[in-house]
Amino acid sequence: MKKIFGKIESVKYIKNELRSSRKDEDLEVICSKIINEVEKNKDRAVSHFNKEFDNSLREFELTSEEIEIAFDKVSRSFLKSVKKSISRSEDFHVNSKPQSWINDSGSLGETVIPFDRVLCYVPGGTAPLVSTAIMTVVPAKIAGVKEICVSSPAPNNEISPEIIVASKLAGANRIFCLGGVHALAAFSMGTDKIPKVDFICGPGNKYVTQAKKLLYGSVGIDGLYGPTETLIIADSKSDPNLIASDLIAQAEHDIEATPILITDKESFADQVEEKVKKQSEVLERKNIINESFSRKGVVFIIDNIDETIEVCNLISAEHVSVISEEIKTRYGEIKNAGGLFLGDESAEVFGDYIAGPSHVMPTGGSARFSSALNVRQFLKYQPLINLSTEEVINLVDDVVELAEIEGLQGHAESAKNRKKKAIGE
Repeated sequence: MKKIFGKIESVKYIKNELRSSRKDEDLEVICSKIINEVEKNKDRAVSHFNKEFDNSLREFELTSEEIEIAFDKVSRSFLKSVKKSISRSEDFHVNSKPQSWINDSGSLGETVIPFDRVLCYVPGGTAPLVSTAIMTVVPAKIAGVKEICVSSPAPNNEISPEIIVASKLAGANRIFCLGGVHALAAFSMGTDKIPKVDFICGPGNKYVTQAKKLLYGSVGIDGLYGPTETLIIADSKSDPNLIASDLIAQAEHDIEATPILITDKESFADQVEEKVKKQSEVLERKNIINESFSRKGVVFIIDNIDETIEVCNLISAEHVSVISEEIKTRYGEIKNAGGLFLGDESAEVFGDYIAGPSHVMPTGGSARFSSALNVRQFLKYQPLINLSTEEVINLVDDVVELAEIEGLQGHAESAKNRKKKAIGE
């Protein structure tokens, strides 16, 4: 892991390396070509890209029989764990669901309206992310979305039965075997076999992220997610074994994952690094873990608590785990984090699978202005105006004043005409 000492050097590294913005023009060109091809040739293009990228020739949508068969392929222990995760997720999102309202006079209010149809995208890649099905479908269901579609890649015509089962139990209405840019393009535009959706949510690789960026406007998106990242704040009183295991859990996602540690002493950082090497040696994904640490791993060594919090907020990480007891008492000062995990017991891995909130969280510093996926993102907020005659009379002169300042005579006359009607002229 790269070591950065002190606040000044930390700020430089964050700006120039960790959060530097490098536009990938080749990536944009590739994604644009795929999107344009899907727009032009619809299902034929989707089939072509399914074969090219996933060696898949199967039908796009799973039948009810195929879904039933998937249930026969999973273990009872898996079903138990999935149901517990779904239950905790439901409990969390029910408590955060906004309600429609109207004021006492009935003149002003807001109607909360769920989307008609959404796509929950579940990546395949090097690991089938069963948990992502739960973390995206459940908030959509709690929001009241009428039709929830799940789509996940099916390399060599195979899709994980665990993803199918988790999606169905979480509340998905339809499940598709599609992944990548062509999948998102098809759902944003609609084809004969693939429904057009209002909103796309879920993480993905850099191609999926670029596709979401290009398609935004024709479809709503939850956010632009880059490689996953965990920032752990620990001190020399913390357990280096636990810190190492949490960083490893982050690093094993893929080689682009970003494990970050902020601590107060270089000697403690060395202990953690030694434990990482020892623990990862026996793991199946050790090559991915080692490359992730080599490419993206970083330790910020800062002995001032105020500066530690300042650097943490500047990084604006997806996951922030606060192990240091001194920082834990000041967690309210950490404003920029996709999710906060406080104390030894609250390891980020619980958030990945079963704690309750969605594990789809803002990455790449976007926690400065965005939030973890939640029930509110599947809802529209429609203002309601139902003015009484009395309110019209009270407000109309101010409307005219403001309209005339803007030079919009038609606006002013519209208001004046309402006043004439209200007072019977």
